Amino acid sequence: MSIKKSILILAVLLCSIGLNAQDDELLEQIRLVNSGFTSFESDLFNKVDKPSKKFEQEGKLYYIKPGCFAAVFTSGRYMIANDNRLSMNIGKFHGKFRLRKSGILRSLSNIFLYGFQGRCKDLAEENDYSVKVHETGPYYQITCTNNNRVIFGFGFKQVIFKYFKDSLKLKEIILVEDEGITSVYTISNVNYNVKVDPKRFEF
Repeated sequence: MSIKKSILILAVLLCSIGLNAQDDELLEQIRLVNSGFTSFESDLFNKVDKPSKKFEQEGKLYYIKPGCFAAVFTSGRYMIANDNRLSMNIGKFHGKFRLRKSGILRSLSNIFLYGFQGRCKDLAEENDYSVKVHETGPYYQITCTNNNRVIFGFGFKQVIFKYFKDSLKLKEIILVEDEGITSVYTISNVNYNVKVDPKRFEF
């Protein structure tokens, strides 16, 4: 493939997800930083804002690259991904599932995994999301907007990632549903490249 053709293909991809060259360079830097971590564990705070009520819970988050994470809350709720399997009792889904190459549960798992790895652009390209990058306080905010109609109430209108401007490390993942439900996942006290017990991801 010629260099000219490669540049043209890249330009088409960037336009399709709404990025300019400067934003694309920033997203690549975010990916390089966060994909460099082999594991982490952190405190996790989750706030769910529904039209009828609000809900908050605290817990722990564990991650091992590339496909394992466990969000375990003191409320007893959890979401555990172990490569091609998912176990959860959060939101609309309760039970143990085998993840297909595509589908709503694979997309949900990838939102977190790609967020941990800084792969915002990959998430956007795979799901036909448009992307906007802007600064908000000490963070770069990456807003991925769903360009397709949500089917049967599953899926998200927007997926928002916040990364620190100084370190480019992940701080927050926000899921916005069409029904007006917003779920915020905030990590703190993060320890990177630590040994995480594989039993955390068993179910």
